[in-house]
Amino acid sequence: MKLALKNFCVGLIACACSLVAPAFAQELPQPGAEHKLLAELAGEWSTKINVAGEEWTGTATYKMVHGGLWLASELDAKMPQGPFTGQGLDTYNPIKKKYVSVWVDSMAVEPLILEGEISKDGKIQTMTGKGAGMDGTLTDYKTVTEYVSKDKHTFKLWMGQTTGEPMMTAVYERKK
Repeated sequence: MKLALKNFCVGLIACACSLVAPAFAQELPQPGAEHKLLAELAGEWSTKINVAGEEWTGTATYKMVHGGLWLASELDAKMPQGPFTGQGLDTYNPIKKKYVSVWVDSMAVEPLILEGEISKDGKIQTMTGKGAGMDGTLTDYKTVTEYVSKDKHTFKLWMGQTTGEPMMTAVYERKK
C-alpha cells in the first residue's frame, strides 16, 4: 500500500512537471514603457497625509524590483495613535492592459488589490477594486494619483463611497 501511494505521488509530480515545463520555455516578460513610467518614481519621498482632518507625516521609498517589472514601495508614517507602515507592489499587466496594485499595511489583515490606468498624458492614474472595509465587509475602493511633476504627486483614496471628498489625501515630495 505504501509503495503504491509512493508510486502514485511520484507519477503525479512527474505529470505536473511535464505540464509546467513548457511554460518555462517561453520568454520571460520584459519591462515595457509602462514599467519605465513606474520606474520614474524610484527614490526617497517625504509625505504629508490628511485623514479626517488629522495630518500625519512620513517617508516613502520606491524601487524597481523583480527585473524591473514591479515597483515596490514602503511607507512609514506617524499618526496620532502610533506608527503606521505600509508596503505596495505596482506593475503593468500587458495582457489585461491595466496597471495592478497590491497594498498591505499595519491597519489591515488582507491585501487590497486594485486595477486601473494612467491617462495618455501620464499625469493621472485611476485605480479601483474591492477590499475589506473598516467593519470587515467587502467595500469599493478608488484611488487617484495626480503626477504634478517628477518630484511631486498627490494621492487620494476613497473607501465605500467613491465620489465626493476622499477619505485620505497624501502629498509626496521627492527628497533632494
